[in-house]
Amino acid sequence: MQVVKKVLWMVVPVMLLAGACSKDEQNVAPTDDNEAITTATLTLINKATPTEVVTATIENLNTTADFSKATLTLKANTTYSGVVTLFDKTKTPTLDATAEIKEKANEHLFVYTYTATTGSPSSLTVSITDKDSNPAPGPYPIGLTSDMKTGAAGTGKLKVVLRHQPNAKNGTATPGSSDLDTDFPVVIQ
Repeated sequence: MQVVKKVLWMVVPVMLLAGACSKDEQNVAPTDDNEAITTATLTLINKATPTEVVTATIENLNTTADFSKATLTLKANTTYSGVVTLFDKTKTPTLDATAEIKEKANEHLFVYTYTATTGSPSSLTVSITDKDSNPAPGPYPIGLTSDMKTGAAGTGKLKVVLRHQPNAKNGTATPGSSDLDTDFPVVIQ
């Protein structure tokens, strides 16, 4: 019995110290989760002929992507106004990820990169037209809207990457992680 009392007198203070240490620990705030995106659509409107609308959609981005409606068939030497829309169709009802990106514009950046297969590497240029409300040195581009200008005829792919950059957005693609990273086939004729 004497030994048990001595052990208890030694264990209890150690337990109290251990419990006190955990009170000093700081809780780390969880980071913002990346957006879940299953469908990406690019809609381009010919600036000279607004009735000419080109739409390309990639479905099932979270599984085996369906590129059957993904090709952007564009006219040479033409400027288009572009809009990207994103959805998460795993949710019921379908979640409009575009609205969430607008709401958190200060944390998101679209990066558009055209790579030519045939024709000139500069056959398609993209200029982002929307900006967030980040303070100086911002505002920074978002990329939900853009102007896309075609040059000579050719083919290639337009890589569309959506960077998720909470508390790190600086106008470049480097910080953060990718919510979306996909390629749209492009035919310029």
